[in-house]
Amino acid sequence: MDDFYINKVLSGDYNSYNYFVKTYKRFAFSISYAILKDKKLTEEVVQDSFVKAFEQLKSFNKEAKFQTWFGRIVINESLRIAKTKVIEYVVYDEIPTKDIRIINDSIKLINEQEQKYYISAVFKLLSPKEAIALELFYLKECSIKEIIDLTGWSESKIKMLLLRGRKSFYSHLKKILKTELMEII
Repeated sequence: MDDFYINKVLSGDYNSYNYFVKTYKRFAFSISYAILKDKKLTEEVVQDSFVKAFEQLKSFNKEAKFQTWFGRIVINESLRIAKTKVIEYVVYDEIPTKDIRIINDSIKLINEQEQKYYISAVFKLLSPKEAIALELFYLKECSIKEIIDLTGWSESKIKMLLLRGRKSFYSHLKKILKTELMEII
């Protein structure tokens, strides 16, 4: 379906580009938000990414997937903006297995809406690269190969980001849940 609309846009039917906006706006937003953690900035980056993709559509390799090509534009634009933001991130080395079990058991007790709240809160505390690696691998269910295609990172870098990201995620989640529990009690 993407190829059909690419050909229409390239032949001068610019209104057909709406197909890509409708089809990929949520995908683009979730990827960019994982990196930037700011709704307004994310909206700007997504809009800029669609414009950039439109301008570069002639250079699109039709053997590739549009989503992968466009995703790479979104990631690069988001990381470019993230570099200008000054944010402190904490990396945690080890999380005891006991703590992971406690966190997992706690998550099972809360409803889906609360889970989304906590996951979103923790994602805001992760570094942009860890957040995007976790977002793509666990939430978008991309394979390592697909993440390589989207980001241009090496397999070892992705695996390292996933490992560090999981550790940071659990550590931040433990702090948030402990704080919330203390406030309730």
